[in-house]
Amino acid sequence: MVNDRTIWLALAMLGYMTVSTFLPDGLKQDEQFQVVRWALSTSIFMLAVFVAAQRWLDQPRYHARLIVSVAFVASLLAIAHYFWAGQYPSRISGFGYLSHPILGPSALIAFWAVGMVTYRLDETRERFDHLVMGLSALSILILAILSQSRGPLGALLAFMVLYSASVLLVSRRARARQYLVGGVILALVFAAAAYPFLSDLLAGMVARGFSHRPQIWMTVIQNPPESIWIGAGAASDFRNSEAGLLLHEQMGVAIKHPHDLLLSAWHYSGFIGAGLLLLLLGWVLVRIVKQLGTAHRRLVPFALLLLLLIGLLNLTDGHMVIAPPSPDWLFFWLPLAYLMALARCCESRGE
Repeated sequence: MVNDRTIWLALAMLGYMTVSTFLPDGLKQDEQFQVVRWALSTSIFMLAVFVAAQRWLDQPRYHARLIVSVAFVASLLAIAHYFWAGQYPSRISGFGYLSHPILGPSALIAFWAVGMVTYRLDETRERFDHLVMGLSALSILILAILSQSRGPLGALLAFMVLYSASVLLVSRRARARQYLVGGVILALVFAAAAYPFLSDLLAGMVARGFSHRPQIWMTVIQNPPESIWIGAGAASDFRNSEAGLLLHEQMGVAIKHPHDLLLSAWHYSGFIGAGLLLLLLGWVLVRIVKQLGTAHRRLVPFALLLLLLIGLLNLTDGHMVIAPPSPDWLFFWLPLAYLMALARCCESRGE
């Protein structure tokens, strides 16, 4: 880790966002020091994933099986609980992260996607691997539909379609035909099984419109923090900000955060914090693209897809870069630290 510049950049971003919360006036000191604790735990989680992911990449098929199977079982249990508890046609809710119909599915989608990318590091997959990949994709898709959350569902569909296209692109012609036939069969089975339920679920999605997202984003942009360079501070409460108070007046409900990770970084940490976040994501992108000229070029489309998934999942409900243990960790820091480790692994093996 000492020699990895991306890790240092991530730690610098977290450090700046922590220090900058002490700069604005009027914030409570105990809440400012709480941000320090959150930053420490967030950093430890990011570093732990970075170290663990390098071990996963040493035995990719074993760990891909483990991660994807865990995601499959978790989604299957959630779906079973949904119907057993008689929740249809309301939005899915369950235990832990699944008590939130957006954050829970987003966390599970990101976790599953990490496993699916890990599968691409080993070309000796067996029938069991194809079976667990197909069934897990089906169960994750059903879970996302039952959540009736357009953001996670749209992100998942984009990842699935582009992942399938990338598999066909890098596979041999005979194997590509097998994948295409298998995918068509799986899609037909899903369509036949889901048809009786889709009308009610789609009606629920359409009825909520855009869930006030464009209004929230525009209000945040038009009502910036007092200092647009250092932000309002990570210890501040968005509900008490000028944008938060205006949204409460307009909508009659308290909005807890800007519902977009980049806008949140800008609101809490200003242009400097948002710039560091973009720099971190851009540097990870550069390290991935550099692999196009190496023996690992077949991994590049899948790594880029995981980076795209991070952006899509955090586009409509990203909260804060620095946070206490939460599902936000699982659909931002988990896949991002994994990509850092993947780039590190490819570079070390290419030396």
